[in-house]
Amino acid sequence: MKILLVEDDAYKSTAIKNWIKTEYVNADVELQVSYKDGCLSALKGGFDIMILDMSLPARTQIIGSDRDTIVNGGELIIREMLDEQVPFKVVILTQYETFNGETIEAIDERLREMCGDCFYGCISYNSQDDSWKNLLQTIIDDVKGSDC
Repeated sequence: MKILLVEDDAYKSTAIKNWIKTEYVNADVELQVSYKDGCLSALKGGFDIMILDMSLPARTQIIGSDRDTIVNGGELIIREMLDEQVPFKVVILTQYETFNGETIEAIDERLREMCGDCFYGCISYNSQDDSWKNLLQTIIDDVKGSDC
C-alpha cells in the first residue's frame, strides 16, 4: 500500500507514520511537508490513499524565512487533483475545528459533494486521544477494496 502523507507538524507526522507502519507493516509512506511539495507528489498519482492536513505552509520552509501558511491547503490539493483529473482517494486529518471561520463539518460536506466516493471524510486529530487511529484504520481498510 502506497500512502501520501502531507503534514508539516513533525510530531504529528511522526505519530501518524509510526502508527501506519505498526498497523500496515508493508505500507510505503511518502511524507511531504508543504502545499507545493504535497501537490507535486499528489499530481504524480499512484497512491492508494492521501492523508492531508488542512493547514499547510505554501512551500518547504527555508531556515530564517517567513512561513506563508495556506489555511485550506489540503482542500486546494484536492481541487488540483480534480482539475487535473488525476484519480485519488483522500482523507483530511486535522487538529483544528475551523478554517477561515468555516467548520470542519461544513468543509467535510463540501468535499463529499465535490469528490463523491473519492473523499473519505475529515478526521479530528488529537495527540491525547486515539480515536483518530480507529477512524483512519477503518478508512484505510475500506480503501484497499474500493475503486475510485
